[in-house]
Formats: sequence, structure tokens, C-alpha cells
Amino acid sequence: MARAAEGIEVIARAVVRTSEGLLLARSRGTDWWFLPGGHVEPDESVGAALVRELGEELGLTVRAPTMIGTVENAYVQDGRRRHEINLVFAVDAPEGEFVSREAHLEFGVVPVDALGDVKIRPETLGRAVRSWLDEPRPFAVALPPTSA
Repeated sequence: MARAAEGIEVIARAVVRTSEGLLLARSRGTDWWFLPGGHVEPDESVGAALVRELGEELGLTVRAPTMIGTVENAYVQDGRRRHEINLVFAVDAPEGEFVSREAHLEFGVVPVDALGDVKIRPETLGRAVRSWLDEPRPFAVALPPTSA
């Protein structure tokens, strides 16, 4: 049985478009992708967390990310209930190769027209980003209300 979630995790995510497509990340050995970024630390702004995470993961220098949306997600991982709020930013990135600075992560650029063929987690975030790429409008996706 899954335990109760231990709180809501706040995660800063980046939509990094290049001339070749969208930058995605994954844990080595998995078959699914996610948007680069990471957890917001206590007393850290979401924008600062995104800048820090992209610097740590890829050595990218990011200035003035633009918030484009939010997606709430809940799931079970290793028997533990997780609940997260993903705050998503559009980020301008330099062209070139994206090389991971963290051994457990790898990065790849997926052509925009092929995004429907790859698994992006959370799925609701993948759908929201694909819609945003088609028509750049802010988005917000919340979990459906449940009865007590």
C-alpha cells in the first residue's frame, strides 16, 4: 500500500527549443523523457532554481526565463505517493551539443514533429508542452478534484 505523500514538491522545468527540436532529459536506462530542471530548494525562487539546475546539469547559463505554464501531477514511485507542481519556463539556449554534467542523466534533442512518438513524463506536461509549441499560450493543468 502506498504511503501518503510527504508534501508537495515544487519543480522548475525548462522548455528549451533549438533549431533541431526540443531538449529533453532522462535517467540513464529508462525509456521515458522529461523536461530538464529540478526541485526548488527552501528559500529559493522558482526562476533561481531553474537557472541553478540547468547550470548544474548542463553548464547552461540562463537569463530571464519566461514562465509559460504549470502542471500538477501525482504518482506512486517505489511505494511512495508523490505530489508535484511543475512550473514551466521557456528558455533560450545556445545552439550546439548538450552534454550532461551528471552521470545519471542524458540529454537529447527531439524534433518537434516527433514529440508524439516519445514518452514524456508526466504525460499531462508532455501534452501541454506540445500544445504550447503549436500555439504559444499560457497553460495550467490541475488534478481533478476528488471526494473525501
